[in-house]
Amino acid sequence: MAECCICKCGEPVKISVFSGTVERVAKAKGVSLSESAALLAEAGVIGFDSSYKDPKLPELVKIGLKPINFYGWPKFLGPDGGAKDSDEFVAAAVKYGVPRIMVIPDEFPKDGDQEADYVRISEGLRRLVAKASAAGIAVTVEDYGGTGNPCSYTKYLKRFLTDIPELGFALDSGNLYYAGRGEDILDMARFAEGRIRHVHLKDQTKEDNRKYATLGTGAVPNEAVVRHMHKSGYGGWYTLENLVGDDILADVRRQVGVVRSWCK
Repeated sequence: MAECCICKCGEPVKISVFSGTVERVAKAKGVSLSESAALLAEAGVIGFDSSYKDPKLPELVKIGLKPINFYGWPKFLGPDGGAKDSDEFVAAAVKYGVPRIMVIPDEFPKDGDQEADYVRISEGLRRLVAKASAAGIAVTVEDYGGTGNPCSYTKYLKRFLTDIPELGFALDSGNLYYAGRGEDILDMARFAEGRIRHVHLKDQTKEDNRKYATLGTGAVPNEAVVRHMHKSGYGGWYTLENLVGDDILADVRRQVGVVRSWCK
């Protein structure tokens, strides 16, 4: 495994990728998922994020990378208020020993009553947080890029965190830029100080907020985000979300080096 640098909290900087990256590297290199995981480990990756519904989870948890975060879309606006989805989500985290889950709530229905829908979503999220907390699992929401989602607005993100004190924040560096409303991720990071449980890193070009760039070369203030987190003593995970170029493994290696350099 590549040499690790040490974060301010005294632990090695913990870097993850999405399970899809493990599969992309395996396909590109013509190797198994376990061999892909070994290549990623050599590049400095030690964990992976995944949908809790990923059909390859039974195989992925055996490849040598640590499952560190599950994400999912409970249907809080559905007939049962998301109860079935919430139970399955928590059960999957318990089964695979995943310490945190990231909830992406329902989209706001078009022409609906956003305030009423927010209340229903918040109630379902509160119930999910209670179930997960009882099982020893932390729950987060992230700033989500899809513009129909409440989590693409800082006003609703801040309300979720205010209304549900046990809820954590998963900071995604590029999603507010992706949403295109001009909202400031560093302002959101300061608001959520002490409640940031996970960080996703991505970059997009200055010319197009929907076109991905390799970390540190685009318009997203990733260096400022990571340095802010490092200075605050953050000891959690950084997930490299979007890898670019013809050689994905090479870009993983490059992005790992960039994140480590910002944590010195």
